[in-house]
Amino acid sequence: MARAKHIPAHGTSQADRVRELHEMVREARTLLTNPTNEALDACRSRLEEAVSALGRLQSSLPSGDLSRDRSLAAPLGALRSEIAGVQILLDGAAAFYTGWMRLASSMASGYTANGSPAPSETGCRVLVEA
Repeated sequence: MARAKHIPAHGTSQADRVRELHEMVREARTLLTNPTNEALDACRSRLEEAVSALGRLQSSLPSGDLSRDRSLAAPLGALRSEIAGVQILLDGAAAFYTGWMRLASSMASGYTANGSPAPSETGCRVLVEA
């Protein structure tokens, strides 16, 4: 997978940095449309980069320039919305894999007398044939 360019700390406007950060989060969200282990790992890595870039950006906000700070309201709102979308997809992926683990556990351990999945056995088994 091709990686997006790193957000430079200097030489670009805050609005450009917010747009580039938005693109990083959008790429992470796109990865989550197919939540395989590899895609989740790539998404995690992309989000870690975004968190680092956001930290650098936050250190320069607010700038003291009222018009520039106002001009960032829309791009930051779009970024917030994109992050909310990623959160929804991550919650869905977590719920899917949690459900899948419960199903796999019940297939391996069976069910209790009241019909709920039995807890998975964590101990080791040894089979001895005579």
